[in-house]
Amino acid sequence: MIKLKFYFLLFILIFTLPAFSQTDKTLSDKSDTLRHDNLDEVIVLGKSKVREINESAYNVVSIDTRLLHNTTLSLTQTLDRISGVKIRETGGVGSNAQISINGFSGRHIKVFMDGMPMEGFGSSFQLNNMPVNLAERIEVYKGVVPVEFGSDALGGAINIVTRQTKNTYLDVSYSYGSFNTHKSNLSFGHTMQNGLVFQVNAYQNYSDNNYKVKTNLLDFASSHYSTEEYWFKRFHDNYHNEAVIAKVGVVNKVWADRFLIGITLSQEKADIQHANLMQIAYGGRERKAKSIIPTLNYEKRNLFVQNLNLSITANYNNVKNNNLDTVAGRYNWKGEFEPKGSKGESGQYSLSEFYNRNAYLTANLNYRPNDKHYFAVNNLYSNYTRKTTDAAANHENSTAATFMRRTNTKNVLGLSYRFEPSKRWNTSAFFKYYKVDVRGPVNTSASTSTVTYEEREKSFSTTGYGIVMTYFLTESFQLKSSYEKAYRLPSERELFGDEVLEVGDASLKPENSQNINFNLSYSNVWHNTHSAYIDVGLIYRDTRDYIRRQIEQRYGGAFYTNHGKVLNLGIDAEARYFYKNIFSIGGNITYQDIKSMEKYTANKTVDINYKARMPNVPYLFGNIDAGYNINNALGKGNTLSLGYNLRYIHSFLRSWLSEGAIRTIPMQLSHDVNLTYTLKNGKYNISFEVKNIADEILYDNYSLQKPGRSFTIKLRYFFFSNNFK
Repeated sequence: MIKLKFYFLLFILIFTLPAFSQTDKTLSDKSDTLRHDNLDEVIVLGKSKVREINESAYNVVSIDTRLLHNTTLSLTQTLDRISGVKIRETGGVGSNAQISINGFSGRHIKVFMDGMPMEGFGSSFQLNNMPVNLAERIEVYKGVVPVEFGSDALGGAINIVTRQTKNTYLDVSYSYGSFNTHKSNLSFGHTMQNGLVFQVNAYQNYSDNNYKVKTNLLDFASSHYSTEEYWFKRFHDNYHNEAVIAKVGVVNKVWADRFLIGITLSQEKADIQHANLMQIAYGGRERKAKSIIPTLNYEKRNLFVQNLNLSITANYNNVKNNNLDTVAGRYNWKGEFEPKGSKGESGQYSLSEFYNRNAYLTANLNYRPNDKHYFAVNNLYSNYTRKTTDAAANHENSTAATFMRRTNTKNVLGLSYRFEPSKRWNTSAFFKYYKVDVRGPVNTSASTSTVTYEEREKSFSTTGYGIVMTYFLTESFQLKSSYEKAYRLPSERELFGDEVLEVGDASLKPENSQNINFNLSYSNVWHNTHSAYIDVGLIYRDTRDYIRRQIEQRYGGAFYTNHGKVLNLGIDAEARYFYKNIFSIGGNITYQDIKSMEKYTANKTVDINYKARMPNVPYLFGNIDAGYNINNALGKGNTLSLGYNLRYIHSFLRSWLSEGAIRTIPMQLSHDVNLTYTLKNGKYNISFEVKNIADEILYDNYSLQKPGRSFTIKLRYFFFSNNFK
């Protein structure tokens, strides 16, 4: 606690001094300088929206994803190239992807689309299956999240910003790749002279995911796994997914600057090849999901008075999930089958259907009386319910918890004030009030061999607060810092499970954390030819009641527990260099030391894992990327682009050191290259990509292996017309 107070006082001291220094020199807006917020090679001129976000007081990175629309990247793969961000996938196309920002992962990170929470959208409409073409830019908040999002995020947030242009556009693409992978995307938007707006986004993904994996083989006679690992071809991992997002509305009306109503329809069907442990192979399990999500977006500037702005977003998520596990037997990785007396490969027979209903309403009101003061108030209300209808529940799979109610109601109220005396520095203070009510099944048995469920209800309320500041030392150097006392309320998946591979716990406590960030960045341009950008950030996270995901060893399922105290000290750095719009190179590296600080066990004895590094969490990783453009290649307006990307993850422990046998996820190094040829200034595009050139064995979670070397070709047509010349 003494250390925390010292850091907080130092934080206040650093940013209070500028307020009493000599008169600030007016900083130019640097509108004619070059700032590169891309991952590859294209230069962004002027002070774009991306740059304005990056120069705010928040520890945020904004990426212009339009520069990646010729690639076959998903949104999660795009995020994986950002400093401090690690995407952990469990397999190929359609597999579960977990986002980690500065050591916080999973539900610690909140995801939004155009400011609307994506929690509850369902597995068929998530970042891991969305094409990068769906987004215009991505905003990644590493630490404090603005109250305008109404979030209870603990480790950061991601906001996917879709196209908001009033012009006409059409973006159509199709790609084919290894493992019989097909992806297609269509985006269309048109605004009429009378302000009527139409927008449609549609995409589909399909893959056999039949890549090879190296793992242990189950011997039916002994019921033991081989000590030696062998290569096998995945035989039960087909995945397909389709989604349509349609919106209609008006812009530039007296009563609304923007009013859109929409509908999102999505579905997926996925074979389940394995559990959370690779050696356990399935041959008959599968899951299905369908989502129907109506949405509303309303924006009005200068409401009643000048500079009073109101925005409202709402959505109602209707998600149907099916978990099918009916096979009376078990498989091994050779595809061999052994019958058994009971049904269900996972140990539980299931024909379950469960329905998730999730309503969100976010209202944000902000007011700027003058250039120096800015006020904002936000309220987020959400209500979640799950109902189960299991055809197998009346037989061997029935438990007392099967038909118990599962509800979760949350309300987060946020207030903030920003003081901006000059372009050189500004500061924001904020306050949050959290209220949650949970009802669901709780295991009340003290025995590990029996389970006794009771339906219980609990309520929780608390307050959080914080401050963010930034100061421009010169035109090129910017200093940022933030402090926050934050709470993160357990998600529905943590409370109630996913009805497939994870078991929930309705008695979980909210996490709380005291977070501190320092960032120093540098950007400069020489002779309008060379430019460079460097950013270094320090992080401090002192978390209590940390929610940890753990793996059950027998059947490979997962469950959640409140671990206790966790301390994270880390640093991330990024550097980039650009030469005109011809050549670029850059990279980032992240180090995070996440340790258990729970000194005593429930029996009041010293915990053997006290001050030990948390298992199954990477602590050192980074990326390097480079791009080279040949302009006017084979004709004016044509460009040939070459790109390279390297990903590195240092080896890390799969389990606690105290558990005896040391199990690690090995060091991983992968290389990707891409070649893109654009014609007629980007109207026609063809791309060729090779991922994991060296065919390395790549893991993210436990022993779950990702695809080896793959090849992809993508064709894209893009049309754009200015409606308001």
